Amino acid sequence: MLFALQKIVKLENILPLTSRCNLRCIFCSNTQNPRGVKVFSLPPLPLPLARRLLPFLNPRRKIVIGEAASRITEGEPLTHPDFWKVLEMIRNLYPETPLQITTNGTLLDREAVQRLKNFLPLEVNLSLNSAAPAGRWLLMGDRGERALLAAELLGRAGVTYHGSIVALPHLVGWEDLRSSCRFLEASGAATIRLFLPGFTKLAPPPLRFPPEAMYRELEIFWREERASLGVPLLLEPSFVSGAEANFLAELAGVIPGSPAARAGLRKGDIVKTVHGRGVRSRVDAFQLIQATRRPVLEIERGGLLAALSFRKRKDTGGGVVMAWDLDWRVVEKVRRVIRSCRGRRVLVLTSEWGYPWLKKVLPEWEKTGAEVHLVAVPNRFFGGSIACAGLLTTVDFRRALRTAICVAGRDFDLVLLPAAAFDFRGRDLLGKHYSLLRYQTGAAVELV
Repeated sequence: MLFALQKIVKLENILPLTSRCNLRCIFCSNTQNPRGVKVFSLPPLPLPLARRLLPFLNPRRKIVIGEAASRITEGEPLTHPDFWKVLEMIRNLYPETPLQITTNGTLLDREAVQRLKNFLPLEVNLSLNSAAPAGRWLLMGDRGERALLAAELLGRAGVTYHGSIVALPHLVGWEDLRSSCRFLEASGAATIRLFLPGFTKLAPPPLRFPPEAMYRELEIFWREERASLGVPLLLEPSFVSGAEANFLAELAGVIPGSPAARAGLRKGDIVKTVHGRGVRSRVDAFQLIQATRRPVLEIERGGLLAALSFRKRKDTGGGVVMAWDLDWRVVEKVRRVIRSCRGRRVLVLTSEWGYPWLKKVLPEWEKTGAEVHLVAVPNRFFGGSIACAGLLTTVDFRRALRTAICVAGRDFDLVLLPAAAFDFRGRDLLGKHYSLLRYQTGAAVELV
């Protein structure tokens, strides 16, 4: 277990403290897993063990506490009896590294918020989900108002925080969603994220909904609200149809009072170049901005080009907010693997969410001279609305591979799978190694 924790900490830069939670969220994925899923519930991490894991953290990357780490289920980090001691140990070892804490806010009182200020640079992801008493009781089993007070306290204390809402308007109503967004804005949230909830085939009937129809309704709501809110509002996942997919590096927003805002950047600006290099996607643009302390941008606004720069902390966006599209490093890795494996008939298996984006870059891969087939893999194992790469299993890949061979009428000599579906040992959520797929096709199978 220690070795697995060390690898997770090193790869993800996440310090898992506990799987214990003090709320009962009806949308919690941990209660919807089919039989056979190998996830682990972590008791509060003993302080000596936490100390042994700290050297595996990368001080040049943001350290994250309170989010899911590989197969370890996430909990409420402030339930850990030594939470503040852990923060002190991190700060003593890494005095300048930014921290990110994800919390439901119910354990953040006035004293706790003031204590957080001792550990800056630090930001909080506040999983609010609803600002209405009825909504909070229905969604999370929370009858108190501590989380609402925490949002206001964080805003007044100057601790940067980002609000998130798992959107379930079919249960709590659209007005609950709207008022929750407005509450977060009024309370000083730097950004607000709306999440399309996921449910599996084992979810109870009240949690189910038509995924595509719900997403389109959320998209309409998001477009209306983002036009009137004064803080960036993001809808996740950033799904589009094939016709709508584009890599225009448009700013979804700029955090008020941030270096980017002071430099004059605005929502709707389009980043054309960073340090003279043309950007290839929103993720690419953000990564280039993040990499330096003083990014120099060429932007397009209203059809006119302008240049500007600003100073910020390295490895942060400096207040620039962009929706996710495609990490171009994946595109480049696929191209390298095709060339190194000398693939001629190549099958790239991807998620339903990722398919529209990757379809746009097929010409990049075909420059290698290979015949490249791209296939979206439905998630039959989890079922429901699950459509992301990280929850695909070898069961899903095996079925998709068999179908792809039948449709193509011949075998492939190289099959590429999304690395997000596998852990550092190459095993999926069922504990099955991706190399098992080689026996089905005889092709080389690689993760990208």
